[in-house]
This record gives sequence, C-alpha cells and structure tokens, in this order.
Amino acid sequence: MRRRLGFVLVLVLAAASPAAAKDGAQAHLLAPLPTHPAPGTFITVRWTVDVPGANGKRVAFGAIGMFVTLRGRNGASAVATAPQTYGPPYSARIRVPLGGIRSIRFGLHGYSTLHRTANIFFPLR
Repeated sequence: MRRRLGFVLVLVLAAASPAAAKDGAQAHLLAPLPTHPAPGTFITVRWTVDVPGANGKRVAFGAIGMFVTLRGRNGASAVATAPQTYGPPYSARIRVPLGGIRSIRFGLHGYSTLHRTANIFFPLR
C-alpha cells in the first residue's frame, strides 16, 4: 500500500511540474489579427511568450511545440503548431474557423507521464 501511495504521489508531482515551470508566462501578439477575415481563409499569426526573470524583468520563453488555437461559433476551431525549432518569435499559418475569430489561445503541446495530452496555455497580454 505504501509503495502504491508513493508511486501515485510521484505521478502527481511529475504532472504538476511542467505547469509550475511556466507560472507567470504570457503570450503577446506581434501584429493585430485581421478584423473580419472570411471563414476558411488562411492567416498568419505571430507571437512571443515571456516569463518572469531575474530582477523583475521578463525574459523570452522558447520551446518546440508552441501552438495557436482560433475559436469560431458553435464550437468550430482550428489549431496550428508553429514550425520553429527555436524561438521566440513564433508564427503559424492557420485557417479561420466557421463563424470567424471569436477567441484566440496560445499554448505549448505537452504530454503527461501517462502519455495523455497535457497542453499548457498562456494568457494573452
């Protein structure tokens, strides 16, 4: 029983560590999105992500697997992963979902120790 409890605790801590490492991260658009893009058309989204650094300054956050999600009406959405193997900045060409762009989210693809999706999302500032 103790062994099982220890194993579960290790799994919980391992799953929490990636999110904790990104505390305070913020995404920033490098250019405004088009105001009324037609659904189905492609647009390019460019962004950066930064995190709190030493002395209260913010520093660039770089990772492979950064992505953007556009949400339209009635649950329509589109996801595109930035092809950069270094960064920032990041950019991705993405199709505008049905209903246009209602919201945008930025994130980092991740996987838990149980091989499940564990994406991390960054607020837009």
